[in-house]
Amino acid sequence: MTTWPQAVAAIAAEPDRERLVLGAMSGTSSDGVTVALIRTRGRGIERWAQLVAYRTDSYPEGLRRRIFELYPPGRFEAATLLRAALELADAFAQSALALLRDAGVAPGEVHLLSAQGPIVYYQPPDPATGARGGVLELMEPARLAEATGIPVLCDLRSADLAAGGAGAPLSVFGDFVLFRHPERGRIIQNIGGIANPTVIPAGAGWEDLLCFDTGPGNVLIDAVVSAITDAVEAYDRDGVRAARGRVDLELLAELMAHPYIHRAPPKTTGREVFGVPFARDVLARGRRRGLGDDDVVATVTAFTAESIAFNYRQHVLPRWRIDEVYLTGGGASNPTLVRMLRDRLPELEVRPIEDLGMPSQAREAAIWAVLGDESLLGLPSNVPATSGARRPAILGKWVPGPRWLPGR
Repeated sequence: MTTWPQAVAAIAAEPDRERLVLGAMSGTSSDGVTVALIRTRGRGIERWAQLVAYRTDSYPEGLRRRIFELYPPGRFEAATLLRAALELADAFAQSALALLRDAGVAPGEVHLLSAQGPIVYYQPPDPATGARGGVLELMEPARLAEATGIPVLCDLRSADLAAGGAGAPLSVFGDFVLFRHPERGRIIQNIGGIANPTVIPAGAGWEDLLCFDTGPGNVLIDAVVSAITDAVEAYDRDGVRAARGRVDLELLAELMAHPYIHRAPPKTTGREVFGVPFARDVLARGRRRGLGDDDVVATVTAFTAESIAFNYRQHVLPRWRIDEVYLTGGGASNPTLVRMLRDRLPELEVRPIEDLGMPSQAREAAIWAVLGDESLLGLPSNVPATSGARRPAILGKWVPGPRWLPGR
């Protein structure tokens, strides 16, 4: 019979054979799971990948609520953490198997499922004190592998953190594989919970890539909307509240003075900086200034757009020629946020990523599939110049699952 190491070695020996890989992702917003199936061949900068199918499934309301109770400043028992990890594995498995059924693909045809669960806590490394970074990702990969019959790779960020990096952004290699162009400089601008651009200059090689977190994406907007509606609304649907409100320029200037916005890359941030506690503080400041609720939503929406544009002008546009910006993530579906960003970058084409043939919802899961397959071949896929790691790292933790058990 074929063992797991033999199976991996066979794939590594013939990297140009096409293979099917699943990626599954729960982003910073933690509202559900997106699963993407890709067809890929090759490795490293010669890799080719193509999206086959994807689907997005919302979490059951009870599960989403329990996940958010785990985020800072929440307090919980270990049993609560465990139950959420098990439920998430079940939710990921159901979505993955449903996608394969819809695509007419048997689980045995899929080489790997590369998954990221919600990040409950993230601690970046602190160069000033020498403190190491770490991440707590919520997922039970053995349960996921057992339920799907597919080998699972999870916790991709930890290897980069162990090598002294920030563990993020990791999307840069996947964006390069999927979206590079020989003649046009591109930015793939994700506006998920956190906003991060992947800079891919025309004809870029590995050493030319840049990706970093500019600041909040939707996480602050969502938290403010949830606070003002007592959690009746989870986000600003279609940017309606921001469109009704008035941007308060003084409050916006205060927000733009946040030290993170002015840091130079490599840099990364998350919910622990721009999440619920920060949103409560911003809402309190807005109310002291006599702002209406929609005015605060408009102002934090402008903060997301302004912080993206500011970082472009400080760290990207002086260095590279950029022809076009492609928007992805939940923020790409917020017309008010998109308009604010276009107003601040009039010299650039700002377009939806669908114009490149990639549904916005599928991008991150497809990238996770690319990163996972690179690890399957025993190759690193972090970019140290982006994450700050001391060296390249092979990402992820493996769970082979039941496929290579004797007698199967």
